[in-house]
Amino acid sequence: MKDSHDSPPKTAGAAPTWYEIHHGGSPEAEEAHFRDLADVIVNIQRTNKQKSGSQVSRRTFHAKIVVGVDNAELAFRDDLPADLHAGKFTAGARLPAIVRLSNASGAVRTDTSPDLRGAALKITLPGGSEHDLLMTSYPVSHARNAAQFVEIAKIGAGPKALVLPRMLAEFGPSETARILGNLKKASRPSASLAQESYWSRGAVLWGDTGPVRFRLSPLGAPTAPTLRPDSTDGLQADFSARLSTSPVRFALHIQKYVSERLTPIEDGAVEWKEAVSPWVSVATLAIPPQSILDAQGRATRDRIDTLAFNPWHAPAEFRPLGNLNRARRTVYAASAREWQAR
Repeated sequence: MKDSHDSPPKTAGAAPTWYEIHHGGSPEAEEAHFRDLADVIVNIQRTNKQKSGSQVSRRTFHAKIVVGVDNAELAFRDDLPADLHAGKFTAGARLPAIVRLSNASGAVRTDTSPDLRGAALKITLPGGSEHDLLMTSYPVSHARNAAQFVEIAKIGAGPKALVLPRMLAEFGPSETARILGNLKKASRPSASLAQESYWSRGAVLWGDTGPVRFRLSPLGAPTAPTLRPDSTDGLQADFSARLSTSPVRFALHIQKYVSERLTPIEDGAVEWKEAVSPWVSVATLAIPPQSILDAQGRATRDRIDTLAFNPWHAPAEFRPLGNLNRARRTVYAASAREWQAR
């Protein structure tokens, strides 16, 4: 089905005009398409379960939790400019947050394996509602849209010897080279999850500010990691060592939409360049000193690993934007039903 500009142009205050494009020409057609994609993702989950010999289903991606804490705080700048206020994200706001840091693979592997890393926040808003922020340790997605993402995942779940010929048959030489090059650069060993940056990759609405992308970046001078070359859970040990003496802190930045050409909403594979749209600091995420490896810390981690994170767990003024993000509402919910059934 051909995509069409079915959403009228939108403006938010003084923000540039922007719009969304629904697959198939309407939200209803797109939603039916996303349900088909969700079925594919659930089948991949079941394939991963069978390959691993596990008795339970896991998340299709980000299966291995490395860090799970429930006492973090997201503190917004006291001097946050008025035009960046949105919902409960206002100057001086202090909001409790759950943090889940993970390896991105759908299989539980050693921490030294090359991989993407993920950061998921579940923020508690005044009144008790929740707001999830999801990020990954590379600025852009390897996939331009949800259909491409799911097709790549389906090919990757099959025989390794057939990955390249199937990619070439599906996407052609140029696009296959782009996809594989992105995956190669993004999937790498990590020295410390406390020293990674994590990007939203897709855009979300930020109240009257309009569309933005967001990023977590480490605060403080880099310090030597404790990860051993043969370590199965070295990233967890490294994070634990850091938290034993001091907080781990990240800066939350946002990047404003400029134009569809320079900062596209629908194409998740295009980076919003800092030279075009500078990052603006809005808040600090602080994880206080604590033990994450004692009995209480492990119990907290295990409880957090039962939680479903979804960018659609958010107030309306922070609605996720773009094809990839719109798909996540349906696909993540279907995937969560599968792994939570354990």
